[in-house]
Amino acid sequence: MGKLHRTGKISESDKYCALHPLFGKAFEFLKRPDITELPSGRYEIDGEKCWASVQEVELKPLSERKLETHRKYIDIQAPLTGAECIGIAEMSAEAQALPFDVEKDFVLYDGEAEPIVLEPGDFAIFFPPLGAHAPCCVAPNGPDKIKKVVVKILA
Repeated sequence: MGKLHRTGKISESDKYCALHPLFGKAFEFLKRPDITELPSGRYEIDGEKCWASVQEVELKPLSERKLETHRKYIDIQAPLTGAECIGIAEMSAEAQALPFDVEKDFVLYDGEAEPIVLEPGDFAIFFPPLGAHAPCCVAPNGPDKIKKVVVKILA
């Protein structure tokens, strides 16, 4: 799944900046020393081309989450206050035929996902249109609520 998803440490994000011209700005935001104190909401990084959403989320078992994919935006997701499991998969041909919400830039669907666990300081990148992910899942021995950030980058 190399071209659909990438994971790494925010502290080592410089090696990912060549993947997209706006990744440098995105990782600069993720390296903010006050990031865990930011209130929930949207943060402009580069207008509609790159912005962040700080969220407080309830984590559920992976079996209760649907996969999602985007067409317009790349996601960089990073937990801030606790471990998060995210299911990853390649979008299936059946899912590609589902009605896509152009306004919200996503489609949700059921499918098999491989779990990955991110700790604070880690990130995952999901590339459209085939990089499917089921975010906000509870990690083994992890909390049931965390603060996280999702950076949206125009693909």
